[in-house]
Amino acid sequence: MNESNYEYDYKKYDKKNSNKNKPKNYKRCTMILYNSYDKSKWHEAHKRAIARAAPICTAFDWNLAIYDFPVDKIENLDGLDTANNEKDVIKLIETTIGGSGSYLRNLIDNNRFLITNKYQAQFGTPIATTSKPDPKKLITPKKVLEELQKKPCGVFIGLGRHGLPKDVMKMGHYDLDITEKGLSLETCTAIASIPAVISTMAKYE
Repeated sequence: MNESNYEYDYKKYDKKNSNKNKPKNYKRCTMILYNSYDKSKWHEAHKRAIARAAPICTAFDWNLAIYDFPVDKIENLDGLDTANNEKDVIKLIETTIGGSGSYLRNLIDNNRFLITNKYQAQFGTPIATTSKPDPKKLITPKKVLEELQKKPCGVFIGLGRHGLPKDVMKMGHYDLDITEKGLSLETCTAIASIPAVISTMAKYE
């Protein structure tokens, strides 16, 4: 099969299946980047995590929140003093993440970016991501979709090799292993794969 025929067949398949069932209404997910790296100093890792998450959240229509990030430790940039309020913090972050700043700006302009140090009710059901889920709290990606038909979900992703601490794991109503195989993912891989898997399943559910 040549490339042009493959493209045609794919579109035909997509069109045929688009009307198979009525679209389901899902509530929105929030990706919550939890700072399990360093709370005393702003690092390159904090900036990179936001730079990677902003375009992913934009692409898959997720909200983005940063949790326990040391935003008061961001150094003076572009003539701004150390952040005095959330508006200054956002400006300082936006100016440090290069091309991804436009994606972050899109989230900000649509009230879909949040800086917080506590779980917000608007996030909905808290879900902790881990490669070692508690069997009693285990939730599959498909079950996440079922939950999203009832209420929004806040999905915690820990920065760094230590993942989420015990107190955050306890906060989660459910434990999600996106691989369903117990495989540990790097932070940047998890940031991309979790919204991709859930949003793609929702699209073709």
